[in-house]
Amino acid sequence: MRSAIKKIFWLYALIFLIMIVYLLKLCLYDSHSFVANPFNPRLSQSYEGIKRGSIYDANGDVIAEDVKQEDGSFKRVYTNAEYYAHVVGYTVKGKAGVESKYNFRLETISSEFVQRLAQLLWGKDIEGNGLVLTLDNRLQEIAGDELGNQKGAIVAMEPSTGKVLAMVSSSSFDSNSVERNWETLNSDDENSPLLNRATQGLYPPGSTFKIITAAAALGAGGDLKSFEMDCEGEEKFGHSIIHCYDGKAHGNVDMQSAFAKSCNIYFSQLGLKTGSKRLIETADAFGFNKDIGLSLEFSRSTFPMTEDAQDIEIVETSFGQGRTLVTPLFMAMVTSAIANNGMMMQPYVVDHSLTPSGGIRNRTIPVKLRQAISPELAAQIKELMCGVVEGRGGTAPQAAFSVTVDKDDNTSGSSATATENIRVAGKTGTAENPQGEDHAWFVAFAPADDPKIAVSVLLENAGKGSNAIPAARKIMKEYLEDLN
Repeated sequence: MRSAIKKIFWLYALIFLIMIVYLLKLCLYDSHSFVANPFNPRLSQSYEGIKRGSIYDANGDVIAEDVKQEDGSFKRVYTNAEYYAHVVGYTVKGKAGVESKYNFRLETISSEFVQRLAQLLWGKDIEGNGLVLTLDNRLQEIAGDELGNQKGAIVAMEPSTGKVLAMVSSSSFDSNSVERNWETLNSDDENSPLLNRATQGLYPPGSTFKIITAAAALGAGGDLKSFEMDCEGEEKFGHSIIHCYDGKAHGNVDMQSAFAKSCNIYFSQLGLKTGSKRLIETADAFGFNKDIGLSLEFSRSTFPMTEDAQDIEIVETSFGQGRTLVTPLFMAMVTSAIANNGMMMQPYVVDHSLTPSGGIRNRTIPVKLRQAISPELAAQIKELMCGVVEGRGGTAPQAAFSVTVDKDDNTSGSSATATENIRVAGKTGTAENPQGEDHAWFVAFAPADDPKIAVSVLLENAGKGSNAIPAARKIMKEYLEDLN
């Protein structure tokens, strides 16, 4: 009898413990997702009489603010609305973007007693905390202008922290007129203006995936690093014929020259030699099929290959076709990981909260997501990527640039300007698209030997990957010149 009572006691104790753990998880881990869920009806409500906190770019320029109307109510007004639409979002018809995910920070009142006293004595508005983003207004404008009416996305990141410096998606919309144009925005299936292509758009990666294939092959050891072959522009695998871009024959190529020239035939053979198991392990190490931890809505980049994959699937996957799908943000993260000695950082778009009196709250601390590859392997991939820009026959020579820097003259004590060549690591990609023209990709980071910025550019139906280079080059140049 006592034995049965003990068993029942420990059973109830276990159930109670599980409930406690679940409630702690609910309160500490899941609460933010519930609070910011777009289906939460509280998001559509605002506290009357409270001025919603403003949103600023990294330099303190106002992006969104509440403006008081004649009747005493507040209207949300956005600056550079089309550049920031997908990141910042809107506050009508529900909420989206930062306005949704950080809603309660923007309506949180710091020093409430002091603010209410100031309202009583001097009629000052009670104001919620503001948000300072990581985005740079100059880079946002450059990215937006470079996209223009071209559908696609551009993401720029700081490799060492995961800080997002620019994120623009096109087609876009004006956050100031969402309510007026709601039906049109929701019914425009051709342009999908409400879709944040940077974080939610899924595309075949094209030859940018050769970064993963090269990492898998080099990480496998053996003689794959020294593998070379003759490329005749096309090769038959089973019942399928694989072509290099425009059917160009690259002749004798090793890994360095094949990567620089983006030889599909070489990487098809390399993928087969590497094997599905090693490709899966490397894709998993880079975070395919996993949560990236971004506060905004995002799609997971997918790598569905299994170990029993047929040769043709391995072949197509190895040069970025097949069933692999990625977001432009994820490719910026992959590129940043190479730049950051193999360490992938969690991306973030909000740096800190700002109280009405100027106090800083909730500063974001950079988070290491995973060590995707070793620093030694990352250094090898970096050199392959530099060969794309510097190497003979590389697909991205126009990505190279120089910046103007200030130099101190020790003899005269004055300063002068000089031109400094910047070493760029990059990879082009041309992704076949069954629905139309090829998509153009370019990913890069600079300076290659001391990375400060990584960029991912995706242009829908824009043809060959080199068409995506000018936007990335302009953003990197602007950012590095400003640092100097």
